[in-house]
Amino acid sequence: MESWTHDGLERDPALAAALRDAYGDPPETDWDALRGAMVASAELPLARLRRTQRTSRQSPRQTRLRALVPLAAAAGVVGIAFALGAREPEPRITAADRAQVEQILNESIPDVAELVTGQTGSEQLLNAAIGS
Repeated sequence: MESWTHDGLERDPALAAALRDAYGDPPETDWDALRGAMVASAELPLARLRRTQRTSRQSPRQTRLRALVPLAAAAGVVGIAFALGAREPEPRITAADRAQVEQILNESIPDVAELVTGQTGSEQLLNAAIGS
């Protein structure tokens, strides 16, 4: 039994009836939705193909120069960071002010040996710190 005619347009009516009995009537095809899905799935591969064709048309010199642009930008950023970090920062306070602050701190903070041995009146401070 031949299911297709020579021109391929007519189906076998017995096969069509058997399929309709087994699976029911075939659903209507939404050709617009099918076309939209195919276009959406092909969009990214086609864009990649266009990009590779566009880059393959460039000369080797253009390709090398195109690769140097990000490297030049990175070198510029590193150069600026190096230039800003290379100079020594100016002190915010003078040496005389620094010496005066150190002197005040040395006179106001008791020595650790004095705290441990209790030679001055800081034995109470040590006991308070320990919690006894």
